[in-house]
Amino acid sequence: MKAAQFETHEPDTVEEAVSLLESLDDRAILAGGQSMVPMLRFRLAVPETVIDINCIDGLDYLEEADGWLRIGALARHADVEESALIDEKYGSFADTAPLVADPQIRNRGTVAGAIAQADPKGDWGSVLLAHEGEVVAQGPDGERVIPAEDFFLLPYDTTLDENELITEVRVPTPAPREGSAYHKLKRKVGDYAMAGSAARLVLDEDGRIENAAIGLTAVDITNVRATDAEDHLEGEQPGSEVFKRAGELAAEQSNPESDEHGDAGYKERMVNVLTQRALGDAAERAGLVKRRVSQ
Repeated sequence: MKAAQFETHEPDTVEEAVSLLESLDDRAILAGGQSMVPMLRFRLAVPETVIDINCIDGLDYLEEADGWLRIGALARHADVEESALIDEKYGSFADTAPLVADPQIRNRGTVAGAIAQADPKGDWGSVLLAHEGEVVAQGPDGERVIPAEDFFLLPYDTTLDENELITEVRVPTPAPREGSAYHKLKRKVGDYAMAGSAARLVLDEDGRIENAAIGLTAVDITNVRATDAEDHLEGEQPGSEVFKRAGELAAEQSNPESDEHGDAGYKERMVNVLTQRALGDAAERAGLVKRRVSQ
């Protein structure tokens, strides 16, 4: 099957792209295109116009600035995978990027586009939630910042206005004793997650958990926070028993569906296991746990 006929616009600026969004009735944004192109091909999406934003200069950045890790709308999964900054300071991002599909898709697909797709089986939404990040959008009335917790509504549906364009996603730069990690279960290399867990821990000077955040993949109608597990962790000393209970709470709060890949009970057990693994890695990367064990 081939895509239905459509017009193409290639704006040179964000402002031009937003103007097109406002003036055209039936249109779609193309960034990496790794979700959009198959939808066009199989006529799951039949827009009259495709707005290709790849000609807009300056949206492919991946940098730290003003207390944020800022990822521009045209930064690719491969840019995250290959970044020395990410490898050094952002454990969950370094874990996630190589798990996204295959090299061909990572070379073209964008992090912002994956988040805009709002697929509950997508990895980046959980990572953004675990880092308490934000989505920055540009619309006819100017820029709007949307907290990650307010962004996801339903599968493939967000609070992004129809005339808004995501220009970047961002997360706060790590605190001195912060670590994060991401683990996911999949059938084979390149598959979407059957279940996944992103964890971030900030430890205080005594090594106790000052702040905890956990994002879950593929076990609810959107990527979600495991808030009961987070509440359990805060104020506790990191360790296997504390993480075991957090995993149980995350599983209890998840809401997976049975399908051809496994029943709901199996997926809940996987949430438990993956959350414990992510917490263990996050605690080690935060620094104090590793030093304490070696003493």
